[in-house]
Amino acid sequence: MSILNADTNASQSTDTDFRPLSAEQAALLESSPYPTLVLDQQFRIRFVNAAALAVGDVRRETLVGSNVWAQYPDLEGSIFHQSYKAVLAEGSPRHFEEHCAASDTWVSVFAYPAEDGVVAVLQDITSRRRAERLEADLQQSQKLESLGVLAGGIAHDFNNLLVGILGNASLALLDLMADSPARRGVEEIEQAGQRAAELTRQLLAYAGKGRFVIESVDASAIVSEMAALLRTGVSNQASMQLDLPTQLPAVDVDTTQFRQVVMNLITNASDALAGDAGLISIRTGRLQLNAENLSSCVAGSNAAPGDFVFIEVRDTGVGMDAPTMARIFDPFFSTKFTGRGLGLAATLGIMRGHRGAIRVLSELGTGTSMTLHFPVSDQRARDDATPRDTQWRGAGHVLVVDDESSVRVVTRALLQRRGFEVTDAIDGLAALDAFRAHPDDYSLVLLDLTMPGLGGEETFRALRELRPDLRVVLMSGYNEHEVTRLFVGRGLAGFLQKPFRADELYATVARILEIDRRAT
Repeated sequence: MSILNADTNASQSTDTDFRPLSAEQAALLESSPYPTLVLDQQFRIRFVNAAALAVGDVRRETLVGSNVWAQYPDLEGSIFHQSYKAVLAEGSPRHFEEHCAASDTWVSVFAYPAEDGVVAVLQDITSRRRAERLEADLQQSQKLESLGVLAGGIAHDFNNLLVGILGNASLALLDLMADSPARRGVEEIEQAGQRAAELTRQLLAYAGKGRFVIESVDASAIVSEMAALLRTGVSNQASMQLDLPTQLPAVDVDTTQFRQVVMNLITNASDALAGDAGLISIRTGRLQLNAENLSSCVAGSNAAPGDFVFIEVRDTGVGMDAPTMARIFDPFFSTKFTGRGLGLAATLGIMRGHRGAIRVLSELGTGTSMTLHFPVSDQRARDDATPRDTQWRGAGHVLVVDDESSVRVVTRALLQRRGFEVTDAIDGLAALDAFRAHPDDYSLVLLDLTMPGLGGEETFRALRELRPDLRVVLMSGYNEHEVTRLFVGRGLAGFLQKPFRADELYATVARILEIDRRAT
């Protein structure tokens, strides 16, 4: 209810000691352009001026003599109420602002002590408050935009560094025999680089320049790969047991989010042990869930009955009572120290995004079991362990255009390894100069999207104007969908996601050159 819209059905006071204002006092306050109320010590309205009546569209005889809290029940216990009592008790004026939720209006109130009561002068400040809110929203939007620009810039530069790391690791693996003692270390460097690349994709998603990438993967293989990382999230007193059967059907997930939810469950299981000795077991498997099964999962799931792959994390910790279980997925709820409590809320959101479900079983003193259910994919799992093709060789002249030296160096080395002649250019202008000198020599151009000066899009357009049949592959750390939509219908030959490994580079180049070979 607005502070200026009274309940006209409220009863008036019948106390004989009620005294309205004198004619002189009323005349003085009546001339005020601001809505004005005079209250006595029993919370009764002694006077209301014409400005207040006009705003509230009520009659003076309805208000005068009535209890203010009966007329405005939403104000009882409010700032207005507390300030009114303070003015009476202290005999000093107060200024405050009151929000009227029902009408979503703001009122500025100046309350002054007067004979046997309080004079309250009101001013509608809704427009000012809304303008302040818009300004605050704008500042927040600008702050988020600035953070997005920063995140995007960091991700772009970091991706270029990762091209050097992953590319050189790929070069080293091409030279190492399968039984070389150094091979395992280089493979771990390559895996760490891939995990770092996933982090940059998260930064790009935050910056609004990327999307999470859904892949068909083997859940057991991913969890097994995470084993060393998972153990870092477990207390020294706890032991961890893995039961990860092979040959599970694939699931369609974003691997970064998949790892995040598994790590969240491990962290919570470790916290449940409270630093004491105990066991955390991780188990994967396959099962069918019907509507009745899904009804026992955490509320809000959009999973449909069918085949699922599950990941169960069980601990022998303190367990939870029913009230705690009812709140564990609430944002910021935590039984731990301040600042924790977002992990499970994020986990629930990620599972909903994957059309999955979560089941929680727990009792005080017996531990907790949390199970993630992912729908089975129609696709086969991507196999990261596929041996690299060490026999394929190409031929031709490739122009590599990138402002980052490490990208040019490693890309040139990888292509030369497979028989290509390579020219590199530091930016778009240098690329055009090199191309104009020998326009018919080049079989392919690998072109970075984001460069100072003449960017990738402008360079692409200029190259295609010089030779319309030129095959151009765009390189970028941004998501393929976000990038290639800029080139729809313009003859882009392909896309290479940064950072890339040797086999990814070779597969892209081989596919495009094979298309050209068939066309001729």
